[in-house]
Amino acid sequence: MSRALKFYDLLNRLPFATSFRSKVVFAVVVSVLLPVMAMEIFFILFSTLKGPELEQAILISGVAAATAAVFAYWALSTILKPILCTSRQLNQFLNEKVLPDLPVHYRDEVGSLMSNVNYITRSMKDLIESANQDGAIDHLTGIYNRRSAENRLKDSIELTRIRQNALSFAILDIDNFKTLNDTYGHDFGDAVLRQTGDLLRTNVRRTDWVGRWGGDEFVIAFQGGESEASAMLSRICELAGRELFIAPDQSVHKITFSCGVCEWQEAMDSQFLFTKADEALYAAKRGGRDQVQVWSEYARLV
Repeated sequence: MSRALKFYDLLNRLPFATSFRSKVVFAVVVSVLLPVMAMEIFFILFSTLKGPELEQAILISGVAAATAAVFAYWALSTILKPILCTSRQLNQFLNEKVLPDLPVHYRDEVGSLMSNVNYITRSMKDLIESANQDGAIDHLTGIYNRRSAENRLKDSIELTRIRQNALSFAILDIDNFKTLNDTYGHDFGDAVLRQTGDLLRTNVRRTDWVGRWGGDEFVIAFQGGESEASAMLSRICELAGRELFIAPDQSVHKITFSCGVCEWQEAMDSQFLFTKADEALYAAKRGGRDQVQVWSEYARLV
C-alpha cells in the first residue's frame, strides 16, 4: 500500500498542494499546460512562422490550453465529488451516528467504495446495538448469535444428559452464498441472511432453537434423534426452495442448503458434537450440495 501511495506522498510534500483540490489543480497544470508551453517555446525558437502568424499560433495554442485546463479541472472535480460525498457521510456517521445513504448503482470502483461504506457502517451499527442489548441475539437475523449458540449447546447437552433423551445438532450452510453476495452486493446478501433467519426461526419447534454461527452458516439444535432431525431438515430445505429472493436488479433467486447433522452421544462434549456435524456438512458439500448428510451414515462410509 505504501508503494501505491508513493506519488501521492510526494505531492503532499509540495507547499502549494496541501489540499486535495490543490493537488487536482497541480495535476491539471502538469498534464495540460506544460505540454502546450513546450509547444509554444518550440514555435518561438524553431518554427518558420514569423510576425503575426507566430503570434496567432501562440495565441490559439494558449487559448486551447487554458480551455483544456478548465475543462480538465471541472471534469476531475466532478469525478471526485462521489468520493468527497462518501467522506462527508462517513464523517457524519462517526460523529453523529447517522447512517450513510450512498447510491450503489455505479458499477465502477467508486460504486464499490460506496457499497462497502454502506455495508461497513451498517455492520458497525448492528454490532453496537447488539452490544447494547443483552448480547444474546444476532442483530441482523434476530436469532441467537454464535456466543449464545455455543452456550445454549452446552446447556442442551447437559439437560439431555440429565433427562436421558435425544439431542441432534445440525449445521446449515447456504450454497453459493458468496457468489450472490459478490454479484449483487452486501445489502442483498444481508437481506438473504435475514430472510433465512426468519425461515429457520419460524419452522422449528418450541423445544428446538436456532443460531447464526457466522457468515452464512446457521445451526439448529433438535430435541430428538438424527432420523427425526434429518426429516425436519429436509422439510426446511424444501421450504427454502420455495422462498424467493429479489436482487437489486429485480432478478429472482432461490437458495439451497448443505446440511450436516449429528446425534449427541454420551462421550461427546459440545466441541466434539460440532466437529462431527461439521464433518457431515462438508460431506454434503462434496456430495454436490443441496442435501442433508447424517454424521453416523457418513462415518460408516469412511
